[in-house]
Amino acid sequence: MNASMDLGETARRAYAHLLAEGATTLESVGTALGLSARQLEEAVGELLDHRLATREPGPSWEPGPDREPQIARAWTSGTLRAVSPSTAAAELIGPEEGRLRRRLDTLARARARLEALRPLYEQANVGRRAADAVEVVGPRERVDLLVAHAAALCAEEVLAVRLRGGHRTGPAAEDEQARDLELLERGVRLRVLYQHTARHSRDAQRYAQVVGDAGGEVRTLGGLFGGLLVFDRSAAFLPVPDDPGSAAVVREPSVVAYMAAVFGHAWHVAEPFAPGYTEVTETCLRDAIVRLLASGAKDEVIARRLGMSLRTCRRRVSQLMDELGASSRFQAGYLLASRATSREAAGR
Repeated sequence: MNASMDLGETARRAYAHLLAEGATTLESVGTALGLSARQLEEAVGELLDHRLATREPGPSWEPGPDREPQIARAWTSGTLRAVSPSTAAAELIGPEEGRLRRRLDTLARARARLEALRPLYEQANVGRRAADAVEVVGPRERVDLLVAHAAALCAEEVLAVRLRGGHRTGPAAEDEQARDLELLERGVRLRVLYQHTARHSRDAQRYAQVVGDAGGEVRTLGGLFGGLLVFDRSAAFLPVPDDPGSAAVVREPSVVAYMAAVFGHAWHVAEPFAPGYTEVTETCLRDAIVRLLASGAKDEVIARRLGMSLRTCRRRVSQLMDELGASSRFQAGYLLASRATSREAAGR
């Protein structure tokens, strides 16, 4: 199918003339519309490409020094007839449409053959609902196929938590963004949570801008509970520790509902995405470091939990220790824990 999507204005005028006059010579079309031989050639060429006209050609022409006069003679001596749009569509689109129908029919039969095995699968797994509720899937290619399938079936809502390092780059990121935009175009609500540190990521900034313009919602929070992807509160995808190529797929309704509720709580206290820290996000990040430091967490753990580099984490911890006047992490943790205990006592 070589015809372009749009019919040019001159070709439209030529088609309208043919509809009004019936079969006529190309010369009369050119004369009636005031077209040069070149314009007539291009307009009629478009009609023929779109199968909206048929012609009985005049004398043939050969490229040469006098090409223009030959084109004029060849085209103006031919007869042109209009063809109905329905007939044109059947001729132009029909073969490709038929191939598409046959392909869809093949896919439908393949799906039906696989679905026919569902009763056998369910019968073999009677009494194992708890085991089936969580399935660990890998490698990454299979995870992507399951996510794509869940997205295709999704009709209402997608919840996503993307941690630093979990935001994909390159073609994978483009596919992820394209999938999210397609969901939004279908009217699905999309909410995405990042860590505050993602505000300094150019990839995250671009994603937030594009998805936000399409109607998606992106927010950030200081500390997040882990990566998460939930479709219509019926299926959830979780990362598998120490195996980035795999995912745990959860389908147990009560568990998925609980995950959605946890996401909702985090979403409620999160801040709208912006390319840079605000006073609120800076305070939130500092408080998160304080809590983790007071709990005895090491720098590596704090950095991983908050999505920052180890170097940045150590710099921030050092600044916090200077503020406390602490000479060691142990002393800083003790002072922070003491302050927290004093505040709790004062609040009683």
